[in-house]
Amino acid sequence: MVTLRALRRAGVEVQGGLGCEDGAGRAFLPAYGRWGAVTGVARLLREGAPNLFDEAGRAGARVVVVADRIAPVRPLRIEEELARAGTRSVWLDLEDAAAAEARVRQALEEPGTVLVALARCVRGAPRSAPLAVDESLCNRCGSCLTLACPALSDGEDATVVDPAICTGCGRCAPLCRSRALAIPGPV
Repeated sequence: MVTLRALRRAGVEVQGGLGCEDGAGRAFLPAYGRWGAVTGVARLLREGAPNLFDEAGRAGARVVVVADRIAPVRPLRIEEELARAGTRSVWLDLEDAAAAEARVRQALEEPGTVLVALARCVRGAPRSAPLAVDESLCNRCGSCLTLACPALSDGEDATVVDPAICTGCGRCAPLCRSRALAIPGPV
């Protein structure tokens, strides 16, 4: 997901996770340094923004991120909950990785800013052909791995795409500087 990539590239460690991931509902543990509390929409609405932000603040989070892989159908409810906590919400443009990264850096400089990133879950979307890796082009730079996509892993000689998991969404392909990731053409 572009959100996790933007956080990592801004030097922010992550606690928590997207609403559909293991660990998303766990309490934030006290930590030092630049780290962000990431939570899903369900937890935000269940626990309430004031309680959630108080917990993250006591643990030392530099930024709070509400991120989920859902259809962004209830942004007004999310904004109302964030406003109830007196926070400023900034929505991340998940189509523009550079802009998302800039927003993360900006939020680190403005305490009380909450980043919101909602994306359609690719698990329920119609599947396309899984992406393929041209091993002769892959230099294992790791740019594609920063998305934290479960279909991608670092192989011995090149990035590996698990065709059983890959939905063919193609979000990783633009990140590949060597253009080793591509949707396979007709055989």
